[in-house]
Amino acid sequence: MNILVVDDDTVYLDIVQRSLNKAYPHVDIIVTANGKEAITICQSKEVDLILLDVNMPIMDGIKVAKLLQHTKKTENIPIIFVTSTCYADFEKEGFDLGTVDYISKPIERNILINRVGLYITIIEQNKLLQNANKKLKKRVHKIEDQNKMQEQMLIHQSKTSVMGEMIGAIAHQWRQPLNIIATSMINLETKSELDMLSYQEIKRINSKVNNTLQFLSKTIDDFRNFFVLSKGREDLNLIDVVNSTIQLVSTQFSSHNIDINFKYNKDDTYLINGFYNELRQVILNLFSNSKDAIEIRMKSNDDLEGKINIELQKDVTSIDVIVCDNGGGISKDITKKIFNPYFTTKFADQGTGIGLYLSKTIIEKIHHGTIEVYNKNEGSCFKISIPNIN
Repeated sequence: MNILVVDDDTVYLDIVQRSLNKAYPHVDIIVTANGKEAITICQSKEVDLILLDVNMPIMDGIKVAKLLQHTKKTENIPIIFVTSTCYADFEKEGFDLGTVDYISKPIERNILINRVGLYITIIEQNKLLQNANKKLKKRVHKIEDQNKMQEQMLIHQSKTSVMGEMIGAIAHQWRQPLNIIATSMINLETKSELDMLSYQEIKRINSKVNNTLQFLSKTIDDFRNFFVLSKGREDLNLIDVVNSTIQLVSTQFSSHNIDINFKYNKDDTYLINGFYNELRQVILNLFSNSKDAIEIRMKSNDDLEGKINIELQKDVTSIDVIVCDNGGGISKDITKKIFNPYFTTKFADQGTGIGLYLSKTIIEKIHHGTIEVYNKNEGSCFKISIPNIN
């Protein structure tokens, strides 16, 4: 700690320096008889406290304080004014310039030591607090970095989990087209053996097979693009986002007797600024959870027809994406925990418990929106609200 004592009285300087050195040997006492030199010292050294004489030739204490206050490096140095006259005339001005206290001359040694000791204690405690804050900030940054790494791991785990869903969807998407190709080839072979194959028939079958192959190729592209992170924010039409997600799973869901109904006002536009694939991942996760709930309910009700309704609603500031099912709903105890990481009601081989947590992260942190869950009629509903583009 450095204390600067400024006074044109060299005898006084010597007394103060010796008294403070003896009382506080761990503190460096710097002395100068010149206001200008005091400014230079404060610029070149770390000064923690200044004892500043008010009445000095060349540059008085008030001017020194003003210059110190208007320099960033020195603006917060506490100043104790020392004066042999009544300080009432410049009391307000002094406090405005960063003065924390006044000591009158002639100075009593005990008053000087006790007064300076008080500020030494305050400054030391403040330094300890600053060091603690620095350490705390480092710990916070470290924890933030760890959280980012954990979040990246969660995203990777979620992608892996969703990939299983996608493989199942691909299998259902491809089954019918592959049957079409197989049937076409059988027809081609049979008609060739019966000598019933005309040029027009070959052309028709070839066109049918090519169209089917293009569909298969497009399916692969759709699924491959699903796992590519969006390049950046862009203006999105939520109708397109939802439709493309439905297209990925519609065949698979239909094979499980689950219909997806999409409702929105055709006269409205549903534009937001966000990330295309990340939003599709959220919607797909909600579809997958609804499918699992419906299938569990179907085991005890053979006549149940699975339904997933997704609706877009718009107001002045936001667009709501509401996904509801008839899977029996969610108990209140579970709704309180449903967005927690690794929370799942499924068996270990059926769910990781990170899908809804990641969905919440994508909606809240990336899209500055909200997501909530509630029960309605025979199932549960998830409501996503995202700021719209006015």
